[in-house]
Amino acid sequence: MLEVLDLYSKYLSLLLNASWIWSPVCLCVIFFESWMYYIQRVWWGKLDWVILEIKPPRDIESTPKAMEQIFAGLWGAFGTVSTKYQKYFLGMKQDYFSCEIVGINGEIHFYIRGLRKYRDMVEAQVYSQYSHAEIREVPDYVFNVPLNLPNKNWDMWGCKLELDREDYYPLRTYPLLIDLTKTDQPFLDPLAGLMEVMSKLRQGEQIWIQILLRPIEDKWREKARALADKLFGRQPKPKAEGLIKFDIRTWFESISNVLHEIFTNQPGPYAGVAEEEKKDRALLMMLSPAERDIVAGIEEKAGKKGFGCKVQWGYLFKKEMMSMGNVAAVMGIINQFAHLNMNSLKPVRKTITARAYYLFTEQRKFYKKRVLMRWMRSRSLWEDGYILNIEELASLYHFPTIGVKAPATPYIDVKKGGPPVDLPML
Repeated sequence: MLEVLDLYSKYLSLLLNASWIWSPVCLCVIFFESWMYYIQRVWWGKLDWVILEIKPPRDIESTPKAMEQIFAGLWGAFGTVSTKYQKYFLGMKQDYFSCEIVGINGEIHFYIRGLRKYRDMVEAQVYSQYSHAEIREVPDYVFNVPLNLPNKNWDMWGCKLELDREDYYPLRTYPLLIDLTKTDQPFLDPLAGLMEVMSKLRQGEQIWIQILLRPIEDKWREKARALADKLFGRQPKPKAEGLIKFDIRTWFESISNVLHEIFTNQPGPYAGVAEEEKKDRALLMMLSPAERDIVAGIEEKAGKKGFGCKVQWGYLFKKEMMSMGNVAAVMGIINQFAHLNMNSLKPVRKTITARAYYLFTEQRKFYKKRVLMRWMRSRSLWEDGYILNIEELASLYHFPTIGVKAPATPYIDVKKGGPPVDLPML
């Protein structure tokens, strides 16, 4: 025992004697992290946000394809941080949006929250797909409940959601919800159930669903395709090369093929393009139908623009109005987007407000609720988030189609239009 203690004391002495080497590195890391934490929050506090409520037209017969186009347009906000100075000295991060579906006392609202400088862009994207929609700026609904929630009158249940597998595996999206056997209204709207649940909320009940999305670079698509190649069992494609390097390589391969055929009377080592295609077809036949769907799904997801996302939701209620049926209903609606062979959204266990075991359970539940409420009020997106493409986002957030019959579904009552172009001016 004494020998072990003596050995530990020698190691500790050596570590302390070498502190002049490692302590400056540690101090630099601590300073850098503290500086970034401080400067990013200074920058974030200066941002001017706007909340736009959107009332869609009543006669939407199409699938969420139109909403997919809107998200593709919102991706145009990418590139707000273009220099190292902006990132490390001004604390700037890529701008982001929040798409929100909110039920308050039986009324349903669709919101898009973003920086004021993007208001015209958001309106233009919505009007381009839903020309008769109504868009107006509204006060922030999060201040309709007490700031100190939970308290003696109000309580909540909620959590953040995360992907069950790697980001590159897709969710179940709206193209899989089209019933080809139906001639009228073949699209089975996954939000129909949510509209019914929110329509039946009583006075003193609210459901907030927030989808935060930040445009990201397309580098993730290379990793997605590499994963598809790995699952398929083929070699990953080489990176693109310059024209001169390509010419030199092809010239070398041609000479090698000619010399090999002259001396061996067999095809050269670089004449295997057709063989590779045959090998790929053979590998495809060896995959099960589910495995083929997975590879195809990953490649299809990588074919569309992506966002770094965070999804969070909460059920807020006066204590005498609490109904766990609403919690189960919302989680059931989220499960509609689960593809068990690929990916799904699931609660982040440590954020579930009703989960706490062993010591200080009530205090820890109270703390979780306060933290989640702060997240939902601020809509902060400091993390990178997980990747959802525009098709997945359009499945999660779109305006109800004509087949949704929930009584509180928010539609505009009267279509509006501009005056005739030849109207005389007085």
